[in-house]
Amino acid sequence: MKELQEKLIPIQWIYDYWKTWSQELDTKDIILRVSDFDYTLFSRDQSFIDVPELLENRWEKWPKYLFEEYWMNDFLDNQYKNIQLPTEILSQLMPGQDIILTTGIHDWQMWKVRSCKQLNNIQVITTPSPAWKINALISHVLYELKYIPTEIIVYEDRPQYFVEYRDLIQDVLWTKLTIMKVEMDGNDGYKSIEKI
Repeated sequence: MKELQEKLIPIQWIYDYWKTWSQELDTKDIILRVSDFDYTLFSRDQSFIDVPELLENRWEKWPKYLFEEYWMNDFLDNQYKNIQLPTEILSQLMPGQDIILTTGIHDWQMWKVRSCKQLNNIQVITTPSPAWKINALISHVLYELKYIPTEIIVYEDRPQYFVEYRDLIQDVLWTKLTIMKVEMDGNDGYKSIEKI
């Protein structure tokens, strides 16, 4: 675990500080649910069908391409605003407690999430890369929640970092981490939500 810790948190005193800080916090009999956005709550498949050029303008190019080629508000209205999201995970998220933890350009991710009316009351945290979700989750618990939940359930379509750092998260936060691998069926529902 030491090698993983150094890869994620190269400065030893930060890791030590996190562990010390977490021991000072109360444990509450609460489950914190953490969900990714793209391909976990919302499928982009229809966007790729409607605007196939997006397949060649992915990641950081998406917003720039959409600003240059489309009217961004029209795109968000057409693709996100009136979509009924599947409820299997969404119905589990409690406003004011649970979070959406997503990766990408902050403003772009926020525009997409906030265009989905069903998500208006859920806090959103963005990270620049998937690996940073681990740091963001730990920081959220320590500095925003300011208590240790008895369990954290993570819903992810690509959960490899949570799997890789499961022991570290549990060691730092003194809690149980449950990882649910998600496979969407468009925005009609889910092919599977599987505990790993």
